[in-house]
Amino acid sequence: EFRRVLFVTGIAFFSLVLFSEALTPSIAALGMTPLFAAVLVGAAQNIFSKSSKYSLFDPCKEMAYIPLDQETKVKGKAAIDVVCNPLGKSGGALIQQFLILGFGSLSASTPYLAVFLFGIIALWIKASLSLNEQFTEVTKEEIKSEMAESEGEVKIESKVGEGGFVDGEVVPKDKEN
Repeated sequence: EFRRVLFVTGIAFFSLVLFSEALTPSIAALGMTPLFAAVLVGAAQNIFSKSSKYSLFDPCKEMAYIPLDQETKVKGKAAIDVVCNPLGKSGGALIQQFLILGFGSLSASTPYLAVFLFGIIALWIKASLSLNEQFTEVTKEEIKSEMAESEGEVKIESKVGEGGFVDGEVVPKDKEN
């Protein structure tokens, strides 16, 4: 749902900026200018994206560290939080500044910013799918090794754990509760 909200508000924002002349009569009927409507849509998108980031993205980001051992987990979190996050933000700012300087204004560079935006979204989706495959493979290997260690039959128990996430474990059948 998060991607849909950002997608719809992104399309609305870029449409209001790029097709402002064509939309002026219909937006004027609402008592606004296309610029004011774009500001409202941009503000709504910012609110949605921040609230979704803190409620959805951050917990999912932490889930990526689950299959890692403690040392790798600490080093990975440090690398992401100290190097990658600031690098991504400054990279986005550089792209925007170079486009504004190159095209003379934000409105002239908006179509090219949209191309960058959708390209980065595509890369983000590809990285998420890749991470899912890697996580699934590591989890399968852990389950296989636990099954091999227990010489008898095993069963998989699952329960809703902390934060509403499903926790599962492989237990020997002779140790059932």
